[in-house]
Amino acid sequence: MDTRPLTIEDAPEVTALVNRFERFWGLPLVTPAAQVEDDFTEPFVDLALDSRGYWIGDSLVAYGLVWHRPSGERLERAYLQGVVDPDWRGQGIGRHLFGWEMERARESLAARDPSLPWFIRADEWDWVEDAHRLYRRFGLAPVRFNKEMIRPLEIHVPVDVPDGIEIVRWDRGRDEDARQAQNEAFADHWGSTPVDAESFQHRLEAPGNLLDISFFALADDEVVGICLNGSFPGDEAVTGRREGWVLTLGVKAAHRARGLASALISTSLNAFLDAGMTHAMIGVDSENPTGAFRLYESLGFEAIHGTITSELQVNSPALTT
Repeated sequence: MDTRPLTIEDAPEVTALVNRFERFWGLPLVTPAAQVEDDFTEPFVDLALDSRGYWIGDSLVAYGLVWHRPSGERLERAYLQGVVDPDWRGQGIGRHLFGWEMERARESLAARDPSLPWFIRADEWDWVEDAHRLYRRFGLAPVRFNKEMIRPLEIHVPVDVPDGIEIVRWDRGRDEDARQAQNEAFADHWGSTPVDAESFQHRLEAPGNLLDISFFALADDEVVGICLNGSFPGDEAVTGRREGWVLTLGVKAAHRARGLASALISTSLNAFLDAGMTHAMIGVDSENPTGAFRLYESLGFEAIHGTITSELQVNSPALTT
């Protein structure tokens, strides 16, 4: 078996591997090559250090990627991602790869402020039991349960905009205002850390984003809420739906409980319908402190899929001198 770091030239082969994994496990998506390339070019990802591919002969049978965007506040967390070709399950490849990822994550975290808690995390669909067994083997435990929710799009819905608020389309000239609003909105969300300007710009340019039908909520010309939307046409091949996604929804704490989130979502539902989408999708942490799950249910969304976030804390900052 040949093992080496990945390069951007490996993206097509990685995409084919990921798609085989998705078909085997019946995942409700089809990852495009553009998404893999986007992952490989994330700020703070150094493929030479943070990636590994496993080849048997000329075939890529596994890959792994460690993602750690340094925070400098609240906490530091490294996310592990990767897959093993279903035809090579049970050969110990996943254990070897995940062991390398754990070591690389610890190395990356160890370069950060030791007074902050350091976490290693991994996300996976709740029915991919191979992955969850592997995580448990390495000491990670489930800490968060996330739901994907769906709503059919049939007719336009009313939009109730609170007094003093204006809902406007995303303005690229105000990306920095949007970043600041997102950071403030997510300051009390589990596991969240501030997003720097470079990473935010990379996120806005990611494949699937639909900035022309994404929205701001303004109060006295201040961005107090954002709704970043997108669509992934390749998924229709497995879902049978043309889905509009609410990818990032955030409202500054001082402006919550006024109906801003509802207004942003309702505006997005109408925009999705006008764009030819058949369904709206949104993801939610089941323990979101804002009561988002109940809000989405009230707007007609129903949970259909789930993912699990597993975690291991690798330092004890309270004991650090």
